[in-house]
Amino acid sequence: MVLSFFIALIAAFVVASLLVLTDPWHSSFSADSPGSGPQKLHLRPTPRVGGIAIMTGFVLATASTRIQAPVEIGVNAPLWLSAWLVVAIFVPFAAGLIEDVTKSFGARLRLLATFVGAGIAYVFCGAALTRFAVPPLDALLALHPWVSFVLTLFCVGAIANAYNLADGLNGLLAGLAIVACAGLAFVAAQYGAPYLAMASAALGAATFGFAIFNFPRARLFAGDGGAYMIGTAISLFAILLCGRHPEVSPWFAFVLVIYPFVDTTGAIVRRVVNRRPIMEPDADHLHTLLAAHLTSALGSNGRNVASLLIVTTAGLFILAGIVWHTNTVMLVALSASFVTLYVAVYRRIMPARPAMIKMSDSGAGAKSA
Repeated sequence: MVLSFFIALIAAFVVASLLVLTDPWHSSFSADSPGSGPQKLHLRPTPRVGGIAIMTGFVLATASTRIQAPVEIGVNAPLWLSAWLVVAIFVPFAAGLIEDVTKSFGARLRLLATFVGAGIAYVFCGAALTRFAVPPLDALLALHPWVSFVLTLFCVGAIANAYNLADGLNGLLAGLAIVACAGLAFVAAQYGAPYLAMASAALGAATFGFAIFNFPRARLFAGDGGAYMIGTAISLFAILLCGRHPEVSPWFAFVLVIYPFVDTTGAIVRRVVNRRPIMEPDADHLHTLLAAHLTSALGSNGRNVASLLIVTTAGLFILAGIVWHTNTVMLVALSASFVTLYVAVYRRIMPARPAMIKMSDSGAGAKSA
């Protein structure tokens, strides 16, 4: 697993370096233009194809693991598991990358791609939701296998889209992914699931290799390809972990993705209340408002401080989730505490919302939606 970790890290770093160095050759189609949406906070056209680096690192690490252990990896992990899991993750990555390059691959098509990826993982990898630890939902899951199939697709699509919406500040998406992958890898290792531990660690390492070029100064964005890939992978890893190891509460999976999920839910509620299209982007995400608020007080460094604050807070909740990963009651209480904190911070900064300040060269990440 250590070798795979370093392969993912180095491969992602090398590919990200090449993408940055060759920027003049591909920026005409790969760059994200400033001011192209209310959520675009950067000033300089910046490539949004960093997902290529993350995907490359992850795939090479997965392949190296298969070479090291060609017969079987992990409990109940047949030889073809890693290949189909990579395919499942690649589908939403490819859809996001098409959007990054063409700027014309609609949000509904990208969401459909996450459903396709989740369907592949459901059929070929056994990535199926089997329980929520919520009696009504568990009873619903028990009705028919199709219910589990549909809910699995919905949850994977929702989390993938949530990570895409969280991609709004330098280092935010990468930081959230790294802390979630660290939590997944640690718990998977405790339950004798080396493949899941390796896959989670490899994804985190590949994301870190990319993040070097995304924080504190953004020379590369993960783009939709990177965001959808990360969100799909983390949700599938969590489903596999909870499905194969009933000791792990499904609420641990929720804690792993708590900031993207809560912020996306808040965005949906906000748009419904304001009678705006749910898929319409805006600049009212908590991370965007917090960045503007801190920028007004601290200057341009405020945006990076906002990213660090959110990632650190999410990381602390994930750490607590690791401690209580078998205790559903404590995990529910932990989740409720995060929601309370989120609402309190949002209500405090929203009424005094500062005017959005355009990002300097060391400004925020690619976008949120």
